[in-house]
Amino acid sequence: MASSNNELHTRRPKHFVNDPNKVLYYINSYQGLCLSYPSLRFIEKEKIVYRADIDDIRKKHVTLISGGGAGHEPTHAAFVGPRLLSAAVSGNIFASPSTSQILAAIRRVESTHGTLLIVKNYTGDCLNFGLAAEKAKAEGIKVELIVVGDDVGVGRQQGGLVGRRGLAGTILVHKVAGAMAAKGASLEEVKNAALLVAENIGTIGVAFDRCTIPGTTQGSSLPDDVIELGMGIHGEPGFQKISLPPSRKLVQKMLDTIITQDADRSFLDIKPEKDQIALLINNLGGISTLELYVVVNDALSYLVEKKFYIKRVYVGHFMTSLNMPGVSLSILRLPKNLDVVPLLDKSAEAPGWINHIKVDISNLDSSLDEKISHSNVKKKEEKLFIVNVDPQLFESTIKAACNALIQAEPEITKYDTIVGDGDCGITLKYGATDILAALEEGQIVTNDLSEGLMKISNFLEARGGTSGFLYCALSNSLRYFVEAKMKEDISIKKNQIIVDGECFGASLKSALSTLQNYTPARKGDRTMMDVIIPFITTFTDTYSTDNNTLSAFKDAIEAAKTGAEYTKGLKPRLGRSTYIDENIIKEARVPDPGAWAAYVILNGIYVDFV
Repeated sequence: MASSNNELHTRRPKHFVNDPNKVLYYINSYQGLCLSYPSLRFIEKEKIVYRADIDDIRKKHVTLISGGGAGHEPTHAAFVGPRLLSAAVSGNIFASPSTSQILAAIRRVESTHGTLLIVKNYTGDCLNFGLAAEKAKAEGIKVELIVVGDDVGVGRQQGGLVGRRGLAGTILVHKVAGAMAAKGASLEEVKNAALLVAENIGTIGVAFDRCTIPGTTQGSSLPDDVIELGMGIHGEPGFQKISLPPSRKLVQKMLDTIITQDADRSFLDIKPEKDQIALLINNLGGISTLELYVVVNDALSYLVEKKFYIKRVYVGHFMTSLNMPGVSLSILRLPKNLDVVPLLDKSAEAPGWINHIKVDISNLDSSLDEKISHSNVKKKEEKLFIVNVDPQLFESTIKAACNALIQAEPEITKYDTIVGDGDCGITLKYGATDILAALEEGQIVTNDLSEGLMKISNFLEARGGTSGFLYCALSNSLRYFVEAKMKEDISIKKNQIIVDGECFGASLKSALSTLQNYTPARKGDRTMMDVIIPFITTFTDTYSTDNNTLSAFKDAIEAAKTGAEYTKGLKPRLGRSTYIDENIIKEARVPDPGAWAAYVILNGIYVDFV
């Protein structure tokens, strides 16, 4: 039964935790940070990370403090450094630091030029930082405070008096304020610059699932096909749950939420033809780098399509939510009355800040691929013959093999998840899908075995992987053998050659010989060769006896299946399975995924053939 968008599933989280019963175990993390970067110091009692050279710095310019709950690393501690924060103070996981902690941080970095507190808009943070500022002022310390609320997921009506939450856009406020302070600007100038940037930022987040908090015994998760738009960095619900769309559609929806002119969510009043922007793409903690740059591509493509002039792009982990699988997108409309770009470009020496290449994008080339000029490519030699096959039979055979593989993907993936890296079924499925699409579009010639196999080989090669290589080598070897045999007889060069069982068997033997030149795998090694070898040898032996192609094919398929089943009890000698405990493989009693995939392909062809 399909789960509703409101349904949550329970799971048991796993984390690196020394003492689950100790609420402040995250102190180990900050200690590790400071041990890794000698430029930082840590006050354990108040959970304050500050610059090691602070006694020198506070004499020179305005100092900056930020902070909040732990769990958002690298924010805030890893943004302490030259031309960024002077100190960061941390509360417990997702909880504001106390007033006394914050006041201790203010006292430690107090500057004669003044100190600016930069706070994300959460009630606890605002109250505790505000009270600490008031106490510091009472002590005669020069201090100011600004609050950042950049979350467009919270509309005006919902935000009410509380306002919008502070999200990853806060990092750009830190960056500009830090650069202003480092160049000697007054406290008032630093504060005004920070406010101006904060007023021109919009951020929206999306999560594929909830984060899990270390030390807890269980967590909740969203259904597999549901994502949450506008989820907060503490796991607060978003404004909308939707089925997972393609990345480009999701990114477009997120960006539209920021740049919308909707009365409830329009905070930037941004005009593509007039305003320049900076874009920050933030990993919320659990998205792979591979996927993150898919988001980057989708975001830049859409913004350029909308005629935005993107002056700067920042990508990475800036403000996470523990291990939340999701991203947030922030747009900074570059204000006209402050030259922000040089401040963003100013190098900063902090563990969490990446000094990005200066990206300036007003348009995108239709393709970033280098093109090879056709004039530099040698003209292909005229084809002297074709290896004739029945086009309908060849097309049917290709479809049968591909469809069988696609249908068996879950089974192959299951086996490979147990005894491999889990990608075998998916890789082969994508290769089969590519081939079927090419067949539909007429890219694969079906009346010429040589030409058809060449095209199929190209698609398999493009997908890569060990299995892809082996199938590619097998396909190429079949083609080369047939062509070589045809060239031996000059009298038939311009004729159409018909491939019979004898020719097919000899081609398979030649292909196997070539394949064995490139892999040491043989029968008994728990690989696809446990299927390929018995299939080929059985086919050729049977055909040489009775000259019956169908009979030979039937016997070969039975031998292939026996070989695939036999791998269940074999110890792997090659491939990724060799790294897995032998007892796990014995207990699982599953066939080698590559071997089973080979049998699936051959059996699919056989079933179609008969």
